[in-house]
Order: sequence, then structure tokens, then C-alpha cells
Amino acid sequence: MKQRTKVDLNYFPGWTRKSLSFSIDDGKLEFDRKFIEIVKPVGIRGTFNLCDTTKATAQEYRELYEGFEIANHCKHHPRAADDGIKFIISDNELDRDGGENYTAERPVVYKTTVEGVYYCHPEWAAARPGGWFTIADAEYYIKYVDEAKRELEAVFGEGRVRGFVWPFYKQYNSQVREHLVSSGYYGTRSSGDVLDKTGFALPTDWIDWSYNACDKTMLALMEKYEEYPDDGELKFFCLGVHSRDYEVRNKWDALREFAQKYGNRPNDYFYATNAEIYDYQAAVNSARITDGEIINESGLPLYAKIGGEKIIIHSKSIYKI
Repeated sequence: MKQRTKVDLNYFPGWTRKSLSFSIDDGKLEFDRKFIEIVKPVGIRGTFNLCDTTKATAQEYRELYEGFEIANHCKHHPRAADDGIKFIISDNELDRDGGENYTAERPVVYKTTVEGVYYCHPEWAAARPGGWFTIADAEYYIKYVDEAKRELEAVFGEGRVRGFVWPFYKQYNSQVREHLVSSGYYGTRSSGDVLDKTGFALPTDWIDWSYNACDKTMLALMEKYEEYPDDGELKFFCLGVHSRDYEVRNKWDALREFAQKYGNRPNDYFYATNAEIYDYQAAVNSARITDGEIINESGLPLYAKIGGEKIIIHSKSIYKI
């Protein structure tokens, strides 16, 4: 009996199994610029999640973020109200300092200067123990999701905004979530270091995924990632979550060390945006292998090993085994 040739499609471009990316929130231009100045020269790429483009000119935005993915982080940066919550809108002026108008009663919210967006007490969410945050019901939240996308694409180009990142953390509003899916977003990211609990596996559900490490954990976790043994599967490391964290916590030197150690190594890491990793994973998953051929119906070339030999299977092509 003829032995079947071994086909291994689990490689990123460069025939590495490990991807490396980042996902940075809020669009704080001063600190995003410092972040980019460190990672861009060594080829590390990723995604910046913006709420608006009001802090500079359109040309300045395009020049700053050239080569990176832009995702939607929702205009005005509100949290979406959980399913079933009906607001009680207080007519009192918000007292943040514990006076008579200071309340943790769950339905009570206070007006902001933005229509449909309210101040909400931090005790609404145990995961955010300090600081007031803004919140909106589904109707207004969807309005600001859509406005952000239109405004971002007016600057960066139609079709450029494909990902969405929840402000604050994972949220539980089914109407908003359904809108995001029906609007064609490939993924929605929440917050929280997943560390290495999944064995650095690629996200299995891009509608609910998160980054691996933040500024405080990146060096130790990346060391684990580099040493992680080859188990034949595609791997994922994504750094989050705010560029200003590096300023506030004095972590710029740590980021420089990260970039120096793990940048400029295309044979070891696939440097890509979040969307590019999603697209490549989808391309690999859609490939079909028969007894005599590999069928790549995707729009991306696939990097494979056939009988141990490195092969590129071009997009929309059939490779005879």
C-alpha cells in the first residue's frame, strides 16, 4: 500500500507556528506615538482601537497609524447596560465624593453632556472597584457604535474597521452583541489577561476573545511563550491594553526590552494585526485535503510542509500532492 504523504498546514507565513500581535485601546495619540516608535522599527504589528478621530487632522491620524489595523472602540467610550436593566435617571447633579447624591443603587444614573450616555457608580460592576464610568442603553450604544465606525472609516477608508473592542471589559447586552455580529465585525474583544491558560491557542470564538498579557505581565509571559514547545498547533500571543499604561506605570523600558528581544525575528514569529491573524486562521481552516491535492479557496497563500518540504499554496489554487 502506498504511504500517504504527510501534509501539515499549521504554519503562519515564514513557516512559524507562533503569531505575535497587540491590541491597544482608546487612541491616546501622545502615548500611541511612543508605543509605535518602539514597536514599528522591529516589525511588531497589531491593532489600535479608537473611539474617534477628533484629536488631530485626518492626515495626522493616517500617518500615525499607517501599517496597523484600526478597530472600533465605541464613540464616547460607554459601557453597555446589562440585559434587563432599566435606568432611573437622577435629576440631581452628580456628587462623586460621597455627599447626599452619592449612591450605589444599581438602576440610578446621572446625566452627562452626551445624549443617552450617563454616569454610573462603580459598584454596578465588581470588576471595576474604583472610579465612575459612563453607561448607555442598547439603543444609544448601537447609535454610537455605528457613528464611530462611520467616522473612523471616513478617515482610514471604507471597509477598514472590522473589529470591535468593548470599552471597560466584557459586557452582557444581547441586543448590542447581535448588532455587532449582524454588522459584520469579525470579532469583539473584551479585557483581561488570559495568560497561558489555553496553551497560547488561537481564539476559538472571535466574538468573545481577549489579549494574553498587559504591560505588567508581558515580559514574563512572553518568555513562557518563546519556550512553549511545538505541539503542531498555531499559537497566539497578543499584548494589551493601553499605551498610557506604559507612561503611568513607567514601563517604556520594559516595552523596549520586549521589542529588542522579540522583534525582527520573522522566522520565529508571524507579526500581524488581529484581523490578519483571524483571516489566516480562517484560510487554514477552509483548506481541503484530498488523496491527491490540497485545495486553497481562500484569498491568502498558505504556508505548508508536505513530506517535510516547505511549500506555498497560492490563493485560489490547487496543489497536487
